[in-house]
Amino acid sequence: MRPARSPRLARPCRLLAPAAALAVALPVSLTAPSPPPSPSLSPSPSLSPSPSLSPSETRALGAVLDRAVREGSPGAVAQIWRPGHVTTLYRGFADLRTRERPGADTHFRIGSTTKTFVATVILQLVAEGRLRLTDTVDRWLPGLVTGNGNDGRAITIRMLLNHTSGLFNYTKDARMLQRFERHPLTTFTLQELVRNYAVSHPPVFRPGTSWEYCNTNYVLLGMIIKRATGQSYADEINRRILRPLRLNGTYLPGTSPDVRSPFMRGYSKNDAGRIEQVPGFNPSWAGPAGAAISTVADLNRFDSELLSGRLLPPALLREMLTPTPKSKLFSGKGPYRYGLGVILLDLPCGVTVYGHGGTIMGSLTWVAGTRDGRRTMSFNFNGDKVDQGKLTTAASTAAFCPGRR
Repeated sequence: MRPARSPRLARPCRLLAPAAALAVALPVSLTAPSPPPSPSLSPSPSLSPSPSLSPSETRALGAVLDRAVREGSPGAVAQIWRPGHVTTLYRGFADLRTRERPGADTHFRIGSTTKTFVATVILQLVAEGRLRLTDTVDRWLPGLVTGNGNDGRAITIRMLLNHTSGLFNYTKDARMLQRFERHPLTTFTLQELVRNYAVSHPPVFRPGTSWEYCNTNYVLLGMIIKRATGQSYADEINRRILRPLRLNGTYLPGTSPDVRSPFMRGYSKNDAGRIEQVPGFNPSWAGPAGAAISTVADLNRFDSELLSGRLLPPALLREMLTPTPKSKLFSGKGPYRYGLGVILLDLPCGVTVYGHGGTIMGSLTWVAGTRDGRRTMSFNFNGDKVDQGKLTTAASTAAFCPGRR
């Protein structure tokens, strides 16, 4: 099987979730005070629903999955949750060789949807008084973001969260792409992703003056979590979110190229339009920007609990869900805006939903929910060459705007 080509790696930088991108790298050695006891959250009893969706809603969402398969994704799985009801739909295959079907517990790489988990941990640390949104990068990572016009003293944690830092997106660095293409099992550290492939370029704009999606921002946030807590961002996500909410299908894979079974095997189209299996790769190049693995059931639970206010205080949740001026996903005017680690999608029926999407070699994911968290929808396609924006909008319209197509 031919190695991954650089365009596939760079794809996540464009957009939807602007996806994806990256994986868990080795954290730098930093020190900090011992962490406080793990939060005492318990899953909401209402998140163990019984099945049911109206026939029209089922048909509408099913039509979107059919379209994804027609466009070249071997398989597709989606789940809609609301109090007392859950419906999981699938099309095609999780694995073309075994003909295994996807389901609610099927694992897949979620790409940039990882960013919402990272942002939630950062905002919890703000709530605890251990960080401030106005803290600079240099305050926590002195001397790391410097040179070539970059200045960590001028970039705040808020700018990292909302992509207004102006830093160069390291997943666009040609040397990094070539290294990964030649040696897909290479382990990248978070520090080298920043130092070697991000700040080796001048900034795209002065901090705080514009907006551009940038995976470098979330690599830095992962490093700040380590500095502030003494634990890796993966450990903090596990302690603060995954264990309390019993998200047993969600995890950070570290440097492992494997995905727990059952899983959606990733596929992509080659230059001749033929569908090929994506080779295994070390996800450390994605790290806090996009390395996590999850299921549709877990993503719905996480988004519902976040939006319902169980993970953050009301004031910080409002900040998280407030759109950033000039934020434009999919490179132009449209219904997608960005908050603090959250994408806002304005639907044609007047409903706004909140979540995140991600693409990472052979996998496209989206999760979103209503402002109160009482209705959520998530999906995964195991092909990365479908029309992200149109399919995401169509699936969200089917889930949150009954009667609209």
